[in-house]
Amino acid sequence: MSDLEKLKTKVALLEKDAQSAELIHQRLEIAIEKLTDITISLKSMLIQQETKLQRAEETDNDIFVTLESRQVKWDNDLKELHSRITTNTRELREHQIISENKMLNELRNIRTQLDNRVAVLEKWRWIIVGGSIIVGLMISNPDSMLMKFFG
Repeated sequence: MSDLEKLKTKVALLEKDAQSAELIHQRLEIAIEKLTDITISLKSMLIQQETKLQRAEETDNDIFVTLESRQVKWDNDLKELHSRITTNTRELREHQIISENKMLNELRNIRTQLDNRVAVLEKWRWIIVGGSIIVGLMISNPDSMLMKFFG
């Protein structure tokens, strides 16, 4: 083989290598483009995920603030309810004491009135008993001094 043929063979091999390298470069460029597209879509997915996480954190914070405000409102409502119950209980006790005192005074007044009426009735009873005794003595003994005195 001559030098020329060797050179032609080498050139042919180099051309074949160049074509292979060019195919490899084209495939690498396609792969790089696909990786770039994937990277871009991954970045957008990451941005979306970060946005969702931020929204979730904001929602969690809003829920926490709402729970705290409801807890404070619940505590205030509970204190107010306790205060109302205490006030109502105190007012009911005062009203009960006043009512009991009024009833006791009324009962005392009724008792006093009944004592006075009974005293009057007892007085009349003794007067009637005394008068009956006198009338009985007068009837039983017509010659007595009492008959002479009334008769």
